[in-house]
Amino acid sequence: MNDKLETSIKFKLINDLVIIPVKINTDTEVNLVLDTGGRSVVLFGNNFRKTFECIEQKAFLNGYGRNRSKTADISLDNTVQLGDVLGKGISILITNGRYFFPYDGETKIHGIIGYQIFSRFVVTIDYKNEMITLTEPDFYRPPEDYSSMDLLLKDTKPYIKMDYKITTNESTHGFFHIDTGSSREVLLFVRENEEKLPSARVRRCGIGKGLNGGISGYRGYKSSLIFENMKINTPYFVVKRDFSKREMEHAKGSIGSALLKDFTIVLDYVNEKFYYREEV
Repeated sequence: MNDKLETSIKFKLINDLVIIPVKINTDTEVNLVLDTGGRSVVLFGNNFRKTFECIEQKAFLNGYGRNRSKTADISLDNTVQLGDVLGKGISILITNGRYFFPYDGETKIHGIIGYQIFSRFVVTIDYKNEMITLTEPDFYRPPEDYSSMDLLLKDTKPYIKMDYKITTNESTHGFFHIDTGSSREVLLFVRENEEKLPSARVRRCGIGKGLNGGISGYRGYKSSLIFENMKINTPYFVVKRDFSKREMEHAKGSIGSALLKDFTIVLDYVNEKFYYREEV
């Protein structure tokens, strides 16, 4: 990081997603979603296959959606620059889906970036001021007015343990994935072979797009989800899905940017801590 201990990068919030400017190999400028659910840099659009040299081997992208896994080409040994931060020897995955992301009429989104940043730095996301700050872990000192929780990493994804209930139901607890790549407030998970939903007050709906196509599920109706330890009352959605052996199979759901945008959050993978402060 050019001997700097901390650097800040301005981002845009589009459809509640954090979009950061990134330069690849000094001459390719792209806008990427900062996604805590992503393992690699992924670019969407067949045109990128002409820009980057790819090997013969293919990769498979697993994610939400009704379709089977997407295939992706692999480009090795790239440089990826975010502000003052330069990563070398970075692999990039290239897949189709040119119009996968939302477009605000000004900023086109080209893909996602995730784990490479979070594994190396303490990442502060200031949604209100649209600023992301990357700090060397040994240098970071959490602000005194932030609350904190333990952070659990599983398959490169961050989880926090939450006490929660749906409206007047009894309180329970479980792990939720902090998913900055989701534009919804909260998703509750139900396994595909389970018929019982977390609440009877739900209606079928379309939830959005995942890496593997459209996501169908249910929306809470005349009910809300309450995170008791964070004192949050929020809308929620329910999705039926299967879990891989690498994932946290007993995870109860995910928390997306539609909820996180009311906070400044800090993800410290190295010390396994999550800090947050609600902004007014």
